[in-house]
Amino acid sequence: QEGKSYIVKKLVTEDLWKTHLDGKGPSLGIIPIRADNTATWGCIDIDTYPIDYRKIILSIRNLKLPLVPCRSKSGGLHLFLFLKNPTSAKLIRDKLREVAASLGHSSVEVFPKQTTILIERGDFGNFLNLPYYNSKNTTRYAYKDDGTAATLKEFIDLYNKHAVDEIDTVSVEISKDTIKDGPPCLQQLCTQGFPEGTRNN
Repeated sequence: QEGKSYIVKKLVTEDLWKTHLDGKGPSLGIIPIRADNTATWGCIDIDTYPIDYRKIILSIRNLKLPLVPCRSKSGGLHLFLFLKNPTSAKLIRDKLREVAASLGHSSVEVFPKQTTILIERGDFGNFLNLPYYNSKNTTRYAYKDDGTAATLKEFIDLYNKHAVDEIDTVSVEISKDTIKDGPPCLQQLCTQGFPEGTRNN
């Protein structure tokens, strides 16, 4: 889906959230990086099709990753990492790139896209379209562990269950027996196996 996007230099108010959830007017996007170069959430944006949603969700839970998967506006998959405390955008990006590689998606986009911005210079980060636009009849919902759609209330429950206090508590266990000191993406591929049709790549 395509649309016209623009940035509004104002605080995100409850009214903006309400119109987003009600499906009135433009949907809401948020720039995760803040003026002090911290963020309270990040996201892995998987938009390589076709997407095996259930397989990715199963991998997330098998690896004990505290991610909340959501269907994106374009039908892709947003894997949200929520933090209870403001955390360096660089640390979030580094961790999410590591996690993305462990899931076999090392080349996808990661938000926040920037590690530093200078507000006084007029810098902006990149925004991400948020889930639950027109929440009562939305196509942008979170996925529960069984792969079914979560209601808005169940999404909040998922947040409460998976939000982490510190970024250091998010870890990926990878067997290093196959390629000692190798990069995480190759270690993970050798651990989980190569998807059908990708061996030569």
